[in-house]
Amino acid sequence: DHRDLPSFPTRRSSDLVGILSAYVRGGEIVRCGSSAIRLDVDEAVAPSPLSPEIRFGSTLGASIAMRRLYPLCARLAKARVPLVIEGETGTGKEVLAESLHEVGGAKVPFVVFDCTTISANLLEAELFGHERGAFTGATTSRPGVFEEAHGGTLLIDEIGDLDLPLQAKLLRALDKGEVRRVGGQKWVKVDVRVMAATRRDLDKAVAAGRFRDDLFH
Repeated sequence: DHRDLPSFPTRRSSDLVGILSAYVRGGEIVRCGSSAIRLDVDEAVAPSPLSPEIRFGSTLGASIAMRRLYPLCARLAKARVPLVIEGETGTGKEVLAESLHEVGGAKVPFVVFDCTTISANLLEAELFGHERGAFTGATTSRPGVFEEAHGGTLLIDEIGDLDLPLQAKLLRALDKGEVRRVGGQKWVKVDVRVMAATRRDLDKAVAAGRFRDDLFH
């Protein structure tokens, strides 16, 4: 009920300023059209449980921040939902992804695809495979990493470096569970859990139009 909240003067459209992010302390009031929303801090929210363990699979870390992360990792290891792991270079994103795969207990492939180590003109062929004669140098047909990871996990490292057209094709692979090789005519069904890692802030990349919001979400 916003009837008891203070009213605000009407502003001209030329006075309005777009805000992408802001810090709040609680108690602020945000007005959206005719509605006013007060932001309050829920003091009753309990902190995440603290694990007694100092490692999770191959991931080693005894800090409080890491030990709060391990219970969530244990739940994620049992699921097959796609994941995005963000962090600076050298923080162990690939190790954490492999730990999630290992702790899940499945004896299935774990395939790593690093977007920064492949030439831009070969990324699609490496991801989805190619047929013989699809391009110069394609003397044989070969599967891509999606087919290689069938039944297991595919880690797409530095996914934030993919260009927009390839992001659209990756989105279809995630949505439909199928890929088509470069130069091929048929769609190939794949059962792959996809994890992604990036040193980039994907929220900012989406806002800047460098990363597809539908792929991110």
